[in-house]
Amino acid sequence: MKGFMLGSASVLAIFAVPAHAQGAPSDATQNGSGPQAEIPQTVVGHEGELEEIIVTAQRTEQSAQKAPIAIAVVRPEELIRQNVTRAEDLSRVVPALVATASGGANTSFFVRGVGNTTTNSYSDPAISFNYDGVYIGRPNSTQGFFYDLQRIEVLKGPQGTLYGRNATGGAINVLPNRPELGVTSGEVQASYGNYNAIQAQGALNLPIGGSGAFRLAGAINRHDGYLSDGTSDQKEYALRAQVLADLTPALTTRIGVDYAHQGGRGTGSYLYGTYAYAPATGFVFTPTPQFGPKVGVHDPRTEAFVQNIFVSQVGRTSEATGTLPSQNNAVWGITNETNWTTGAGTLTVQAAYRQSDINALSTTSNFRGAYADEHTDQATLEARFAGKAGPVDYLVGAFLFDEDIDAANSINQIVTVPFQTYKTGTNSKAVFGRLALHATDALTLTAAGRYTDDSKYMSGLSNVFTLNCGNPFAPPQDLCPTLPLVPLVRTPAELIAFYTSRGILVGNNGVNPAPVLNTPRVLNTQIPIDATLETKKFTYRLAADLQLTPSNLLYASYETGFHAGGFSFGKGVETYKPESIRAFTVGSKNRFFGNRVQLNIEGFYWKYKDQQVSQFGTDFSTPPISVFYTTNIGSSTIKGVDVDLDARVTPTTRIGGSVQYLDTSYDTFIFNVTTAAPTPPNYACPAPIVGGFYRVDCSGKQALFSPKWSFNANIEQTIKLDGFRLVAQGGTRWRGDFYAATTYQPWVISKAAFQSDASLTLAPDSDGWFVTAFVNNIEDKRRITQSNVNGTLSTQSAIATAPRTYGIRIGGRFK
Repeated sequence: MKGFMLGSASVLAIFAVPAHAQGAPSDATQNGSGPQAEIPQTVVGHEGELEEIIVTAQRTEQSAQKAPIAIAVVRPEELIRQNVTRAEDLSRVVPALVATASGGANTSFFVRGVGNTTTNSYSDPAISFNYDGVYIGRPNSTQGFFYDLQRIEVLKGPQGTLYGRNATGGAINVLPNRPELGVTSGEVQASYGNYNAIQAQGALNLPIGGSGAFRLAGAINRHDGYLSDGTSDQKEYALRAQVLADLTPALTTRIGVDYAHQGGRGTGSYLYGTYAYAPATGFVFTPTPQFGPKVGVHDPRTEAFVQNIFVSQVGRTSEATGTLPSQNNAVWGITNETNWTTGAGTLTVQAAYRQSDINALSTTSNFRGAYADEHTDQATLEARFAGKAGPVDYLVGAFLFDEDIDAANSINQIVTVPFQTYKTGTNSKAVFGRLALHATDALTLTAAGRYTDDSKYMSGLSNVFTLNCGNPFAPPQDLCPTLPLVPLVRTPAELIAFYTSRGILVGNNGVNPAPVLNTPRVLNTQIPIDATLETKKFTYRLAADLQLTPSNLLYASYETGFHAGGFSFGKGVETYKPESIRAFTVGSKNRFFGNRVQLNIEGFYWKYKDQQVSQFGTDFSTPPISVFYTTNIGSSTIKGVDVDLDARVTPTTRIGGSVQYLDTSYDTFIFNVTTAAPTPPNYACPAPIVGGFYRVDCSGKQALFSPKWSFNANIEQTIKLDGFRLVAQGGTRWRGDFYAATTYQPWVISKAAFQSDASLTLAPDSDGWFVTAFVNNIEDKRRITQSNVNGTLSTQSAIATAPRTYGIRIGGRFK
């Protein structure tokens, strides 16, 4: 399949030109926010006016202000100012987006309260991530792209017609700068800051004759750990090379290759409380203020605290985890995009192959370690033909996606460890089309549709070992004070050898030793999966937009989307169904006062069916096992309003801001939990026993990661000097409270906070160099981005935002 895709692209390259336009310097370059490389296809404008940002979100070039869709565009200078070097950093610049590191290389995305926290390789993300026009299937392969960029587009709402894999919540498009014909240019910038932060990126563009160009870009990002145990550090580097050739006036082809490596310890967490259950009081939480967001879970102080926690399952106090996370991850890819312009339209063909090797040990849940060893091969092929016939613009296309994953993972929870070995993959085929009828000079009616045929498979085994002391959940309490807890080993054979050499009985193949008072034993449960899922779905979009004046647009749309089902390693929860969405949107995009004030307003109303939620819980094994699984919870409603303002108050003063109001509700959120567990489920939701199960009912709860209010505000002031300019920038962002875990306990709320930044840049009018002093998160407020429960220790840990960072950045360019 992969050979066919890449081979087809090579053949089509002979026949089939990118719609690349003449580049223009960004408005920020012309008017004072520091030199940047020219950004083809991105911005044009005049001094004192707001620039026009050109986007390709609808697979055609158009001004963002004339695109009748919900989209946020992030310019490269904003990425640099906000120190966006990783996928989770995007939360700083887009109010509608919540992105959080989930351990290892994984990133979870939520747009307007829709997303998923799954970080395993047998489920698909609800927010699609696309790099250079290529869909990235794995959330652990979204790093290493954030340098030498044209822009980032964040599309809000279902992407059920024009994009490679259907996504119910939205799409993130990361678009690198492309080679420029006839241009010799280069740029470099580097910074140094606290936590020994070293960041550098650069690019070189060279002409190849009169009809070709070569561009080479790279980046290095390093800093020490933000936590006391050295975790939440960064050690990454990336490289990208591209060749562009105009083979004929109508035929252009581009080949790009990229590589990124991620090392260091990776994301860390801190312990912020413990909880306990008693029949009379229910769950009670006890904060641990001595462990703030600077004290990692592997700090000696935290380890000493944990060793005093009695674990009834093994009849002894806990022990130090004795581990530190690590990662050694590499991703690379190659893509070929070829465009052939004819009298009837333009044929675009893009083929890509991507590979990732993930080798990471994550400990963000205060576990001994979750180990991932995954190899992924992914190939995509997309062909589109776009043209115009009279008053109708049309686009038709086809898409192929083929992914295969070979993995060996384990999650050591000190008393329980599943060893998961599996092969899984997806083959997806789709055809799509879009028609836009220009009914009048001002009114356009649009209809788009996509038919998708997804086939997913999974074949593997979760070999689960659970350590017990006697019969731990029946009185009297069994005691095994010298019993060694589950060691950090990679295979079942190593675990079995560890305990049998100590005279401890170990079950095998589901045959387990009987309980004996005060006697340790290791239970074994095997959960095999050999399953396939088939989904055939038609999704569509209907829209109308009215260009009231050249600067004022009204639009409305109705669209549908779906997110494929998947698999989980748990008895009774092995598979889950696709989720679907219906979305209504109305909006207005406006420019006033001679292109100096921009005001965009949008309202949205989304209805979900069979919505997927991922969470830790107990499965229906005997005895039940703690598993991370995905289930269809029912239905939900999401509605809200976005308002964006951008204004050139004077030729040297610019202000802007974004506000989002979000009202979310899980209309139906009901699931069953086994009553064989030692305590009721840890949820702030009613959980009566019905039919032999706890019937947990969280209906009416707010969606995860969905603050009711969010806003950004920024100001930029340019002071003109003799041959130079001084640019002062400042901004703040505020996110309201949101739930960071599905338990809905009050202690998993991420509290509202302001986080502000400022910078001061000196640059000559020639834009040949710049020097910037910057500070981010001035308040040093580290709010929770993800909360993790450790059911073994009854502890609650969290991942937090970065602390206050500051430093000096210098850069220059030539052309």
